[in-house]
Amino acid sequence: MRTVLRTLLIAVSALAYSSCSNYNIETEKYILPTPVEMQKLNGIFTFEDNMSVYLNDDSLQPIKALLKESLDMNFNYVADENNASLKIILSDDIKNAGGYKLSVNNNRLVVFAADYNGAVSAISTVRQLVPVSELTKKNVKKTIPNVEIFDYPEYQWRGMHLDVSRHFYTKDEVKKLLDLMSLYKFNKFHWHLTDDQGWRIEIKKYPLLTEKGAWRKFNDQDRTCMALEKANSNPDYKLPSDRMSVIEGDTIYGGYYTQEDIKEIVKYASDRGIDVIPEIDMPGHFLAAINQYPEIACKGLIGWGQVFSSPICPGKDSTMEFCKNIWREVFQLFPYEYVHLGGDEVEKINWKKCKDCQKRMRKENLKSPEELQAWFVREMEEFFHQNGKYMMGWDEVVEDGLSDKSVISWWRSWCTDAVAKATEHGMKAVICPNSHLYFDYEQKADYLKKIYDMDIIPAGLSDEQKKLVWGVQCNIWTEWIPSQDRLEYMVFPRMMAVSEIGWCNKSRLNDFETFENKVMNNIKRLDAIDVNYRIPDLTGFYDKNVFVDKSKLEIKCVLEDVAIHYTTDGSEPTLNSPLYSSPIEVTQNTKFKFRAFRPNGTSGKIYKTEYVKEEFMPSCESVKSVEDGLMACLYDFTGNKCADIDKDKLIKTYVTEKIQYPAEKTGNLAVVFSGYINIPSDGIYTFNLLSDDGSIMKINDEVVIENDGLHSPADKTAQKALSKGLHKFELDYFDYYGGVVRLSVIDDNGEKVECSGHWFKH
Repeated sequence: MRTVLRTLLIAVSALAYSSCSNYNIETEKYILPTPVEMQKLNGIFTFEDNMSVYLNDDSLQPIKALLKESLDMNFNYVADENNASLKIILSDDIKNAGGYKLSVNNNRLVVFAADYNGAVSAISTVRQLVPVSELTKKNVKKTIPNVEIFDYPEYQWRGMHLDVSRHFYTKDEVKKLLDLMSLYKFNKFHWHLTDDQGWRIEIKKYPLLTEKGAWRKFNDQDRTCMALEKANSNPDYKLPSDRMSVIEGDTIYGGYYTQEDIKEIVKYASDRGIDVIPEIDMPGHFLAAINQYPEIACKGLIGWGQVFSSPICPGKDSTMEFCKNIWREVFQLFPYEYVHLGGDEVEKINWKKCKDCQKRMRKENLKSPEELQAWFVREMEEFFHQNGKYMMGWDEVVEDGLSDKSVISWWRSWCTDAVAKATEHGMKAVICPNSHLYFDYEQKADYLKKIYDMDIIPAGLSDEQKKLVWGVQCNIWTEWIPSQDRLEYMVFPRMMAVSEIGWCNKSRLNDFETFENKVMNNIKRLDAIDVNYRIPDLTGFYDKNVFVDKSKLEIKCVLEDVAIHYTTDGSEPTLNSPLYSSPIEVTQNTKFKFRAFRPNGTSGKIYKTEYVKEEFMPSCESVKSVEDGLMACLYDFTGNKCADIDKDKLIKTYVTEKIQYPAEKTGNLAVVFSGYINIPSDGIYTFNLLSDDGSIMKINDEVVIENDGLHSPADKTAQKALSKGLHKFELDYFDYYGGVVRLSVIDDNGEKVECSGHWFKH
């Protein structure tokens, strides 16, 4: 029975604030996400085994298991609150959904929560208040400082997505991720259970989906991981051997969850205040099913399209029933009201040729394959509603004429109007743009700040539309993330930034330096609980460093508790390699490799840098008459490296004042920028080249930066000793599916200044 306890709440607050003092544990350095209000008090609260606990509502019963597992101790639950040292109370005085008030003094810990999720968040805060030293020592009682905290989330959707199709993650691995989500107050788990590469959920009506569809021979993604493991001496890329079997001489790789496994994980998540949203991606990304039940595809047209995998055949009633039968079983396993259809990246070439699809289009008066997809999505939405569920889909479904009950997951950062379109129609939107929140993208030195600074609410929305922005989510696609260690490496620490922006009002996100310090302190906690986080970037050097006389290498890392080892003979750094302990003087050409090691001996990535002694490169003194800007030659492009550019069709030439993506064309393009770079004075210049996909920069026909090949946004930095004056300049760039290219000079303060205007002549 729910109780209004205003008088007790006020009394406890008064008691707590009356004992305020400068307690020496600076709790604000540790709590993430940052609480709305927090007051440190004098003294310490000590947890005792079999401590008495009072819960005022039956809905709090799952808290018992959560407390035991979170604090690794037993509790004694009592019916009389007056005899309890720890009280968790649902209270109408906490008005904000998911909010809580935590009052801790020497003898009593009291949580007032608006709802079950608020109580879970309070426990997560308590977990973070326990000193790291007490997590790592055995037979030590856990303590927390006396505090008074009032807290609630800004957004009601704080999600994490995990793709288990490309690589399978075991039940225990998923549970560990859920534990970490709960620790940082995430409350939605979007579980991508099916795709072309594997079917991971048992469907009893269609047993081949897991008997065959959950397993595969090694594919290109697997082989890439194997190559990365070898090339980087990195065991994080190793395919887990417990997910392999040998059948008739062939190694097959995969795994799946039984329906009992699913129920267990859903219950585990629910106990931690996390709703689970299953995704069965359709009508595309469905080859794992089509390969086992080919009759659901267009007749005679199974296989791969030009870009994405061939989809199901929506022209057949039997296919529609197949899809609905799958969902009928899924509905029984997932109690949350929303499920995710996917609906993205559908290659529709087969539909244009398929007699069944054409017949369906005539019957439903559909004019194009795009309208056929929209019909399919609307049919599934209606089916969901009939079964008491609501639809989520990737932002492609915003064009499909859905009701205002459905929700989009906005992932295509280049489709800037998707959220506006959805919210204009009354639909909610979850913000997860690939530009910021795709955690399969490589982490960069600026990623924490990039996420911290992002605006969850897109510009231009009305006040009513802003209310429909449900929250934020980070997405983990696992093509090149085969292991739990690699997963944790890609998720942490940037998951903490998502936690912060999803919980805090934007007005509170104005002190990145303090936030970054909290992250570094939380990494010590990750060490204690065995999380394979990414060690923050080592700094103090570039990919290529140039000096005229001599130079000094001074390596820096914002994380204190790492050991940096290095080599100069081309071998991979190990714990037995020389330890970096002070700046190194460099007087001759030298190639270094560095690697940082965590306290437990595991390592981060290998850094490669070279120091090159050279004279100032002379300018082109013969050039007299020039005009502002660079010449740019725009091409259609079909290759996969910059050397392929001149093989393709030239579209046009034009003059540009800076290196930039051409506004008038997207995807499958290449640009060659050429002319001169204008160097203002003799000096060593540091250039940074960012591109998605490949790029190469040359000065006086010498390659200065090579960033070639197909890749996500990546930058490289190099130095060059240049004399004052004009130098011949060329930058080659190509891209598929929408990208970016930018050239900057790094100034004496370490800031990137984009090259434009006076820098370029032709």
